[in-house]
Amino acid sequence: MKRTLMFVAAILLASFVGSGVMAAPADDATIERVRRIVEEVRYASFPELKNTEIEIRLFNSQSDYFQSRFTFSSFLFGKRLRCLLKVNRNVFADGVPEDGLRAIIAHELGHALYYKSGNRLKLIGLARLIGKGFTARFERATDLEAIARDYAEGLKSYRRWLYQRMPPNKLAEKKRNYFSPEEIDAVELKLRSQPELLKLWRKHPPRSLPEIEQAKISQTIFDRLCCPTVVWGQ
Repeated sequence: MKRTLMFVAAILLASFVGSGVMAAPADDATIERVRRIVEEVRYASFPELKNTEIEIRLFNSQSDYFQSRFTFSSFLFGKRLRCLLKVNRNVFADGVPEDGLRAIIAHELGHALYYKSGNRLKLIGLARLIGKGFTARFERATDLEAIARDYAEGLKSYRRWLYQRMPPNKLAEKKRNYFSPEEIDAVELKLRSQPELLKLWRKHPPRSLPEIEQAKISQTIFDRLCCPTVVWGQ
């Protein structure tokens, strides 16, 4: 456990130091515009995050526009985790669609919700994000959180916009880790006929379009989801 904690601390420290691009005065308008939308989306769709502190910083990237994590200092020393939302400083200059912006912020707030709901030991598991399989499950589950809060159309808009700006070597990775517009359409269609799938998918998010289209819940699984067995005397 001690080695694991040291490993996670090293990852967080490296991320903390590496993200230290200071916002110049010219960036203030970008930060404030993002902050305003974060507050609007939080107020409308994430009341659980009412008292969560969310810091916004800018960064440079050719393939990523939004990133989020909890802060290094609050993880080690704080009673409450503070969340850091990192935003590509060119996001508005590159013409991000308004509905897509709100949807991807909802996605990032889904991460903040996960950080808020987990204890420190649970969050140590995020070290597994270095693995491709866990990253895809983690990000697709967070997409589902945004979809469940009515941001499906915006997510599709954002992904179409993003795909046009991806270097070829990054596009396949994005499609592996996040729902594509076609997959989001399939998720919505499936949830209209089987809304109970959402609870299952939040724990085991589908990884491909065929997996979404073929998904169904047996009566046994349905009973476990809706009426969990209570065992007394243990």
